[in-house]
Amino acid sequence: MTPRHAPPAAADAEKEAHSSMSNTLTVLTLVALSAGTALIICRLTGNRLRRALLAKLWHAVHVDALTGLPNRAGALDELGRRYADHRPLSLGFADLDQFKALNDTHGHEVGDRALQHIALVLRTHLPDTFAARIHGDEFVFAWHELLTDALAHAWHVRHLVSAHPLRLPGGELVELRMSIGVAERSLTSDLRLLMHHADLAMHDAKTSGTGCAPYNPHHHAVVVVPRPALRVRERRHAPAPETSGSTER
Repeated sequence: MTPRHAPPAAADAEKEAHSSMSNTLTVLTLVALSAGTALIICRLTGNRLRRALLAKLWHAVHVDALTGLPNRAGALDELGRRYADHRPLSLGFADLDQFKALNDTHGHEVGDRALQHIALVLRTHLPDTFAARIHGDEFVFAWHELLTDALAHAWHVRHLVSAHPLRLPGGELVELRMSIGVAERSLTSDLRLLMHHADLAMHDAKTSGTGCAPYNPHHHAVVVVPRPALRVRERRHAPAPETSGSTER
């Protein structure tokens, strides 16, 4: 018997059905691939955004917005890591001389410019020295050095700051000076107490007019205590005593 063949119309319909199904499968496959790709892109974009947000948050918490230097939180974080290191460590605690007078005479905007100027001088000339602005006109420095060498670094910082006066918009030059106290880790195993020792040494430098001073063990500071109100409100901004040429290095 001769086999029967499907009518031409039926064969065309079957071919069209197969083609339509193949196209549908192709479209579904492309949709699935596109969805997967979109999901991957979303995840990658989400991760990037998350990392960017975390970086911005870290920056806001650890970096001083005015100067770009580490702030108190950033300083404690970095100094904590350095404290865990067994190398020698000395801290310098610095305070600008006559900063209140600068603000009173020229305005707080100039005071802010002075702080930014000091930060620029430090970054330009001492890029390897850790420096942080922890409050107002107070800065902290860290050196992996014993006390004598750390004092030499402190003198160098003071010289750099005073050697680069701030130029006001009218062309007037304003000399900036720091009083810096230095303390060495060997006297304490507590970071905050070490900062307190350096702070006490800074006040010794300011009240004596020597510019820089090491921590004096006669303070017998074994705990961190608040600064006396007299020291904060009167001594910090009182005119610094005249220094003799033999005092400064």
